Amino acid sequence: MLILRRVPRSGARLSAGLTAAETTAALAIAHTAAGGTLPSAGWLLTIAATAYGAGLLVLRGRLPVRVVLPALVGAQVLLHAWLVTLTSGTGAHPHGAGSDLLGLSWPMLLAHLGAGLVAAVAWVLRRRAVEVLLGWSETPAPVVVDVRRTAARWVAPLLERVHLTARPTRGPPSVPAAAA
Repeated sequence: MLILRRVPRSGARLSAGLTAAETTAALAIAHTAAGGTLPSAGWLLTIAATAYGAGLLVLRGRLPVRVVLPALVGAQVLLHAWLVTLTSGTGAHPHGAGSDLLGLSWPMLLAHLGAGLVAAVAWVLRRRAVEVLLGWSETPAPVVVDVRRTAARWVAPLLERVHLTARPTRGPPSVPAAAA
């Protein structure tokens, strides 16, 4: 019975954590550059946890980037809309008042898309780096020679020659047909 087991890559957690930190930093910078204020630590940790979970899915090879990236950007946009709704009376989100879609202005939407692209680039580069490093460390499989088949190729003609030359010595000597 053949049992296959998928072993997770050991560095996926660290890579996902680094990607989450980079994505959260890019999102915070883009958010303030687009006219918003810096979110509180709780919101930043929520975004970081979302990016970390998405990073684990991508870096462990469970889902491709083309599936996870839209989900991550959508989660960022929904969390942003929730944040705008919760803080609408406090003035913490001045860009949310009178905005078009879910409290997002065009610069804010571009900020979230930019943070998603940072995550995608980080995931792709980290996956490629792991492939390259594993390619360097993998040794080629040794060539296994089937000794029985190799020996059979050489032994069969040899046995045939021995059989032809080791005839019984009783009786008249055998003379080739051309000599007669």
